[in-house]
Amino acid sequence: MSRPVVVPFPLGCCPEPPRCAVCAPPPPAPSGAYIAALVERFREDKAQGRPMVAGFYGGRPPTDDELAASGLPAHVRVRPDLLDREEAQRLRRAGVTRVELDALSFDDRILRRAGRNYRGALVEEICEGLAELGFEVGIALAPGLLGSSPETCVEDAHRAARLVDTARLHPILVFEGSGLRELHMRQLYRPLSVEEAVAVCREMADILEEAGVVVLRIGQQPEPDGLGKAVAGPRHPSLRQLVEAARTLTTLHELLASQALPARVAIRCAPEDETRARGPLNAHIRELRAVHGLAELQIVRDPTLSRGSFRVEALEQV
Repeated sequence: MSRPVVVPFPLGCCPEPPRCAVCAPPPPAPSGAYIAALVERFREDKAQGRPMVAGFYGGRPPTDDELAASGLPAHVRVRPDLLDREEAQRLRRAGVTRVELDALSFDDRILRRAGRNYRGALVEEICEGLAELGFEVGIALAPGLLGSSPETCVEDAHRAARLVDTARLHPILVFEGSGLRELHMRQLYRPLSVEEAVAVCREMADILEEAGVVVLRIGQQPEPDGLGKAVAGPRHPSLRQLVEAARTLTTLHELLASQALPARVAIRCAPEDETRARGPLNAHIRELRAVHGLAELQIVRDPTLSRGSFRVEALEQV
């Protein structure tokens, strides 16, 4: 079954001041007419017969009127301190099937520095309560927070892995109008580079997926996602693709190292894996040739192979 088309409605992180250090000023609340019109546009332009869900993403839970205006099953992402059991039960009655917590982290020290007024124990408690109510439970984690490290991010992934069904990894971006913007300007905060974000997200995703958690997304698109203007941080149109490319490079190194190789070889892969196998600007091909002493290496699309499967052959046999 194909994944449903999500019609996104950003609600903003902190609906009222004081805002946390991470978020920009929230967008205006969507009107019922706007919600209905956007759903119809997605139905005509993007759904093409596929199932649809409304995605209300922000700090506060959507109202009953906002949920009803979509006319669709809904997924919501809310800040943990703005969701109690009564609100969760209301969302369940209104047809919400997945609740994701915009937790950022489980580390109390990091949460305090981010200006969030809840603690990691509350996030765990809410996750367990949502599961008891029958929701699919999700979480959004944010590597690169002020005071975080690769080790704290890995620990966040381990804690989330036993609690949730889905996860999003959103490396922190510095938004215009946010508290982090001022800290960044004063050189008191350094966001992750793209390379650092890829490395830590890969490690977190490995932990989550090994536990059966579906990683729905890695990275954010600031303005398309309704988050505002990002002025610093690991901005990239597809961090997920970079993470998967890094995983593929490791797989190919292991594959080539496991066997005696002729000077010229081809790596066969599913068509969907070609870009990941080549790497950005064919960087993987250059690295694999150098490390394994190959005179020539080609990536060959092979529709008979399943995604994630690779086969090495002497180039003369291709």
